[in-house]
Amino acid sequence: MQQPQLGQKIQEWRKAKGMTQEELVEKCNINVRTIQRIEAGEVMPRSYTVKTILEALEVSPSEVNHPENTEQSSDSYKDLLPWLKWAFVAGIIYLIFAMVESVMDIQLLAGEKFAFLGFGFFYAFLKLSILVLFTIFTLGFHKLGQLFSNLMLKVMAVMLIVWTAIVLVEDVVTYWLGIDLVSGLILRSLISGVLYVLFAAAFLQLSRSKGACYIVVGAIGIVTGICFMFVVFAIPGLIFLTVFEIALVVLIYQEYKKLSPDEFYNSFGKEPAIL
Repeated sequence: MQQPQLGQKIQEWRKAKGMTQEELVEKCNINVRTIQRIEAGEVMPRSYTVKTILEALEVSPSEVNHPENTEQSSDSYKDLLPWLKWAFVAGIIYLIFAMVESVMDIQLLAGEKFAFLGFGFFYAFLKLSILVLFTIFTLGFHKLGQLFSNLMLKVMAVMLIVWTAIVLVEDVVTYWLGIDLVSGLILRSLISGVLYVLFAAAFLQLSRSKGACYIVVGAIGIVTGICFMFVVFAIPGLIFLTVFEIALVVLIYQEYKKLSPDEFYNSFGKEPAIL
């Protein structure tokens, strides 16, 4: 691959990793001005320099040897942007609905009755809405897992969606049948804890290349999962879960901004940016 395409691809890979030029310099021990000139397409680097940069970015040399991958990568980023945008919007609405749901569930568990007409249908509608919103929100992370080639993130995102669907359907059926749910809460807490620990671990896996934000999200998720697994800390776990989900919304927003149209086109050299 020749310049300026090589420089544009290096810039794209660097931004996809969430790295600044200074961070790339630290990993490959190349002068920052050299990195700037390579990304701007001003110079053609030696093969050794290219190899060093690719190793720092964890990119296979075959990506450079096959120009058609550039077009494929372009398409993958374009396809990802709508997913991230709708995941972010769904995440915000989901958090609002989840807070309403929590208040209702706590009151129901306490034995309180809602007297207004049609509450059962409203309760079922609320649960269904939460499932749809949570699915869209969590699929955003499944797509990030595909982009970053992280199998754990992809699998655990799907597992969380399936488990959440089971829990929400159970809530509705339990309400309509008038079954006591307290005895099943312990098993629900244990399974939720294991799933959240594994889901959070995927972010810690990515933190080496993606930075501090992924470490924070992963750490909060691990604490959340552990609280649920110990059951007696399930109530604090609900608080940590809320913080974890807010952090996930922020992470989705940050990834969208990195890959938003302006950033995307800059990364392909439409407006070369020297940081």
